[in-house]
Amino acid sequence: MSDNNKHRPWRVLRRETLYESQWVSLHRDDVRLPDGSMIAGHHVVDFPRPAVCVVPCGDDERILMIEHYRFITDITGWELPAGWMEENEDVEAAAMRELREETGYHAREIAYQGFYYPAHGSTNLTFHVCLGLGLKRVGDILDTNEVLRAAWFSPKEIWAMIDANEILDGQTLTALLWHFARAASVE
Repeated sequence: MSDNNKHRPWRVLRRETLYESQWVSLHRDDVRLPDGSMIAGHHVVDFPRPAVCVVPCGDDERILMIEHYRFITDITGWELPAGWMEENEDVEAAAMRELREETGYHAREIAYQGFYYPAHGSTNLTFHVCLGLGLKRVGDILDTNEVLRAAWFSPKEIWAMIDANEILDGQTLTALLWHFARAASVE
């Protein structure tokens, strides 16, 4: 096989939408692979809107996290503020809104870090990561349906939680590890 064939994209030949809502759609695609073989019925989870996550960093390097109950996995755990971006909302505005709704804090600055795909073998979800800097408490947590409470953690405490497998949210883990890796690279 030539190098060109190794990098030729998969080709969607047919798409059937099995389910569609404002939040998520499920498609069943028939796909031709670069070697000419076929996958009939590759399932694709389609998210129509990207999501954003904020790493709220205090001046003392502590990070503000939220305690959240997730009914799908029936667990309560610590996460970073995150959520869907509204239609026509830019990343920084969405990060500021999620930070305010889920923690009661406002950031003087939102610093964009980048984006990633949490599971791009089966879904197109795009997840943006931002830092929230210059934090100031401006009120109570607004999203009391999702957030149980907010608390500050030192990097050492967060590393201990990661080491003990106590932070189970993939987006939170990725954003935290990305943040710590970047912080370590400038030291």
